Amino acid sequence: MEDSKLNKYVGYWLLAGCIIIVIQVILGGITRLTGSGLSITEWKAILGFIPPLNEAEWMIAFEKYKASSQFHLINSTMDLSGFKQIFFWEYFHRLWARAIGVVFIVPFIIFIIKGWLKKNMIPHLIVLFVLGGLQGLVGWLMVSTGLKDRAWVTPFSLTAHLLMATLTFAYLIWVYVEMFLQKENIQAGSKVKMMLNGLIFLCAFQMMLGGFMAGTHAATFFRTWPMMNGVYIPENVYNSSVSIENNFLDNPAFIQFAHRNLAYILSILIIWFWFANKSKINIRSFKLLPAMLVLQVVLGILTLLFTTDKVPVVLGVAHQSGALFFLTLLLITRFRITK
Repeated sequence: MEDSKLNKYVGYWLLAGCIIIVIQVILGGITRLTGSGLSITEWKAILGFIPPLNEAEWMIAFEKYKASSQFHLINSTMDLSGFKQIFFWEYFHRLWARAIGVVFIVPFIIFIIKGWLKKNMIPHLIVLFVLGGLQGLVGWLMVSTGLKDRAWVTPFSLTAHLLMATLTFAYLIWVYVEMFLQKENIQAGSKVKMMLNGLIFLCAFQMMLGGFMAGTHAATFFRTWPMMNGVYIPENVYNSSVSIENNFLDNPAFIQFAHRNLAYILSILIIWFWFANKSKINIRSFKLLPAMLVLQVVLGILTLLFTTDKVPVVLGVAHQSGALFFLTLLLITRFRITK
């Protein structure tokens, strides 16, 4: 088979992997925002894809959930019908994760047997496989933090799970761009790449803060914009009676304040960078940055304004997905630039 056709099939496979990971992140957001993440209290790597098949099995699963802290602290009035609703999203989230493994492993073996993979790709694909396995492990460790003495998983474990998925996605994007997309020669390439590296780091850090926002339910404490309950800096933005780490990990006021202000800083830097380089960089991903930035900022503001005692699922998921798409544009732009 011609190299061009091989590249096409392998390229489609990698693109499919990117799309599947994006869907998994979206499912993770829905699972979190619907409070479904702790509905399945066991991890069965092989048989976990089989859901309860009859009423007796549903009652067994429900009884296990009723033994959890979340049930006693939040959902003590939940009946079997309500349990089935939250069970669905966590089950689908886990099932999709297993599907990712199948979509990776089966074509990988076929491509190896047929000799369709270039040798320099194989180590990178093995790294992707390891990252995927680690993501599954981090996911279960995250769930386990919410099964004892807590109604939710810890903010740190939730954020680690999100960042692990983001890292896997970013590595997959890099492999695809390196292997299948043409490089773009621009002036002052090293300087531009350095600036893009900084923007990517800030975007990833902002996503990390978003994870802590979700883990601490910080959006429910300050639901106004541009002020935080009438002031720019809330009195409890920093709690001097606890350590800096505890403020960062578990203080909703500090976390939301940091998330808001980093968004302002990142927006200013992105706009400046775009205007400074719009005549040099002729890449579609770069051209789309301003539009995606505006959309993401608007989604963030609307998510805050429409939050009640819970974050609205549609807006919350859209905002989380928007962050991933924005990061994707930065990554593709960065990986396609050469001197």
